[in-house]
Amino acid sequence: MKEAQLQNLVADYLRVALPDGSIFHHSPNEGKSHVAHRVKLKKAGMCTGWPDLEIFCPGTPPIFIELKVGRNTITAAQNKTLQALSSAGCVTADCKTLEHVKALLNTTTKTKEIKNYGS
Repeated sequence: MKEAQLQNLVADYLRVALPDGSIFHHSPNEGKSHVAHRVKLKKAGMCTGWPDLEIFCPGTPPIFIELKVGRNTITAAQNKTLQALSSAGCVTADCKTLEHVKALLNTTTKTKEIKNYGS
């Protein structure tokens, strides 16, 4: 599985499983682009190493998830950003599977029970 496939799988799950009143967002700051475009994004506030997903649920701290697949690991910039978010009171994690995301959410918020989702 590629990271983009995992991203889509997790997003589909979040759309049905998050509690009412929740919202999530994917920041598309990965990939390669022209240097001038990257400079423009940085000036506008793009943070290098920002996690793939931001999840906000009523009554819980913000949740930030970096998705990785296979042998891929978080970069130094991603680690630094996750640590800063954690220090600010956010829940942070790097997840390699939908099951890992489900387990994280089950410890932080009340997800809707979706039988056999992603099994």
